[in-house]
Amino acid sequence: MPAMRPKIEGNLAVVLVVLLGMPACSLVTVQQEPFSTLEVSAKRPAPPPARVVLTDSSLQITEKIQFALNDAAILPASNGLLAEIIAVLKDNPQIEIVQIEGHTDSTGSPAKNRTLSLRRAESVLAALAAGGVEKKRLLPKGYGPDKPIADNTTDAGQESNRRVEFNIVKQGPKKTLVQD
Repeated sequence: MPAMRPKIEGNLAVVLVVLLGMPACSLVTVQQEPFSTLEVSAKRPAPPPARVVLTDSSLQITEKIQFALNDAAILPASNGLLAEIIAVLKDNPQIEIVQIEGHTDSTGSPAKNRTLSLRRAESVLAALAAGGVEKKRLLPKGYGPDKPIADNTTDAGQESNRRVEFNIVKQGPKKTLVQD
């Protein structure tokens, strides 16, 4: 091993001489013309379509209120939709009574589905009341599988039949604020 030691020291010495003896690196500066001004403009995207539409006889919702499977617990995914329903009801005090109608598909016994649909309507009522809508304006009703809107023999039909509807039972004239 003593023979290898001088060789390593010799190589190290060469590296040090090369590194220390080299002139320092310099950067080359290039003169450049300034970039021309770039005009940037942006348009706001169109607002999304309304998820809650007030008609003469109902509040039409374009999305479903989501519930836990075989339960009346409302899933957090529906909180935004419920907030929009609350806003429409607060903005329209002429709507005196809204019937919240729960519907199910025909899977399971009709009695169990009627009970489940009523419990779901009551859950929606509780959520709307917690958001500031007066309970006296809300009437829950569970129809179970009794009012299908699609064929219950297909998965798509069953999915369509599982729904909540908001039908206006009583309303007065729309009151507008007139300022002098």
